[in-house]
Amino acid sequence: MAKVKTVRLNHTQKVLTVMISGKVVTTEEIESLLGDQIQMYKLSTYMWAIKTKMRGTIKVVKDGRKVAGYQLMNVDEMKQYMRRAGIHNTTAEKPVAKLQELEASELPKVEEPVTMTVTKIEESV
Repeated sequence: MAKVKTVRLNHTQKVLTVMISGKVVTTEEIESLLGDQIQMYKLSTYMWAIKTKMRGTIKVVKDGRKVAGYQLMNVDEMKQYMRRAGIHNTTAEKPVAKLQELEASELPKVEEPVTMTVTKIEESV
């Protein structure tokens, strides 16, 4: 069995996983998806970190002076970043619907191991 590396996401990476589709994500959507995992009052700080540290391009959608949502513009570059960081596996071609699609063969039957019992003989002196 292959060993799987467990990656713990920081708050900025969690926000990036919500935005990775490239569609406009409203602040209400972010709060409903990640409200208990991130601090919403730091949302602008997370966006700043995506722009500066991860080299993301973010379009801000405003309703008057208030920020209504965010949109990730360079989705392909961010998917590459996530793959390098071990966050997102985008190499899978298509999901498997049936086990026959895997074309797996059955493992050979393993014989029972031979067990030996050893008894200790005490010597009299």
